[in-house]
Amino acid sequence: MHESFTRAADNDRAAVAEELTRAHAEGRLTLSEFDERTRAVHRARTYAELTALTADLPRSAPAPVERRSNALFRVMVGTWLVASSINFLIWGIISLSLGEVLHPWWVWVAGPWGLVLLVAHQGRFGRSS
Repeated sequence: MHESFTRAADNDRAAVAEELTRAHAEGRLTLSEFDERTRAVHRARTYAELTALTADLPRSAPAPVERRSNALFRVMVGTWLVASSINFLIWGIISLSLGEVLHPWWVWVAGPWGLVLLVAHQGRFGRSS
């Protein structure tokens, strides 16, 4: 059957509505255009009617989201490194000033946080594509 006559389902309309929402958030649609097209989404009966509502919009590329995600992860690791180093330094200064090696309490700050970052890293990069 020709696509212009194939009936659209509710989840198809929902997907188009999400695409319009993203386009509006990116500034590609004015509020009135967004409102008009969203109303048309709910009236649409076929794929052809839905396709026409997004035909002039660029397809979203996932790469920028992934780059932001990688940048955020690097910031989190950097923050962990700085906080852990400061705690280690404080522990070292106190141990030197007392003349004895104290229990390495800094591990209780660095360890759990580092473990969470390691698990997050494995979850992001350890799975098969």
